[in-house]
Amino acid sequence: MSNKKSNLVATVFIFILMILAAIAENTRGIFIPIFKENFSINDTQIGFMLTLGSIGYMISTYLGGALCEKVGQKKVFIVGILFIIFSLLALYISPNYLVFLLAMIFLSCGLALTGIATNTVIPILFISMQTLIMNLVHFCYGLGSALGQRVSGVLIYRGVNWRTIYLWVAAAYVVILICFIFLKIPEPQKHHEKERITMMQALSDKLVIFYIMALGFYMFAEVGTGNWFVNYMEKTYSFDKSASSLYLSIFYGIFTIGRLLGGFVVEKFGYINVVIKSLITALIIYTLGVIMGAKGVIVIGIAGLFFAISFPTIVSTISKVFKKNSAYLTGVVVTFASVINMTMNMIIGVANDKLGTRVAFFLIPISLILSIFFLTLVHKNTKKQLSK
Repeated sequence: MSNKKSNLVATVFIFILMILAAIAENTRGIFIPIFKENFSINDTQIGFMLTLGSIGYMISTYLGGALCEKVGQKKVFIVGILFIIFSLLALYISPNYLVFLLAMIFLSCGLALTGIATNTVIPILFISMQTLIMNLVHFCYGLGSALGQRVSGVLIYRGVNWRTIYLWVAAAYVVILICFIFLKIPEPQKHHEKERITMMQALSDKLVIFYIMALGFYMFAEVGTGNWFVNYMEKTYSFDKSASSLYLSIFYGIFTIGRLLGGFVVEKFGYINVVIKSLITALIIYTLGVIMGAKGVIVIGIAGLFFAISFPTIVSTISKVFKKNSAYLTGVVVTFASVINMTMNMIIGVANDKLGTRVAFFLIPISLILSIFFLTLVHKNTKKQLSK
């Protein structure tokens, strides 16, 4: 098989893997009210679960970025998929909150390993149109989120147990793992010891810090919507499971359309500058939706269109700005961005219990403001490298 054909096959499987990752990760937003009932826990404990999951994600992303340069993305993919299968099976049998908590942490670790492998393998598979391909890869993630959340919501509404849904997802991952073992993925570029940098060297670069802050607050806005939007609708406005999952799937459905089309827009008009304009629009629409109350949930869904290009575009520019150690630096940026996401998820969990779900939900627009601010600083410092 030619390199071009094998790269295409690998890309198709990465697309499928991203769909499954979205289903595994984002269905928990649908399940959170059920988790609270099944395990007799509150929003603060859910926030604690999300926080520990983020810690696992953070550590695994950092290690995954280093491993991608050392042993290659394929091995990292395989280890990540094994983690995911194990954790989904543990969720299926989880008899108590402790087992459930540990399983969620391992799930986050597996998703982090496959995620960092995906985000760093695209520049290897494709020399040109990397941002477009990255957006298409993450379009598949949005597709998985929209389909997974809607289908899961309907299944739960019709009496299917959440454990059974996780078992089906685990079975799909087993099939993908078997296929993935036979895939050919290019080996990473080896770096001499003197070319490698340490974490402290990376964090001493102000541009790396700007990337971390911009990506971190954006990640919370996106992930926080997936985790807390259903809880917000059900607790604040007494939506039932079918209705709340519908509006969340609308957000991710429109989000997915944005990923499909947004890559072409970014390739034509620019990178960070386009993301800034898109997020400003998202901020205005999202804030309006929260202010409007129950009638505004559909408006929040529309905001998903302007979230779409942010994560894949920001991540894809790291390899354009930093020519050396790009996989490692991508790992560092995503790792510390996950710290911000982790912290904000813990804060919104506590805020739900202390201030109420409606007030707490304003943390998402606030995070968008902070992301836009730091993206502006990234743009000012990368105009030459990212000029169109």
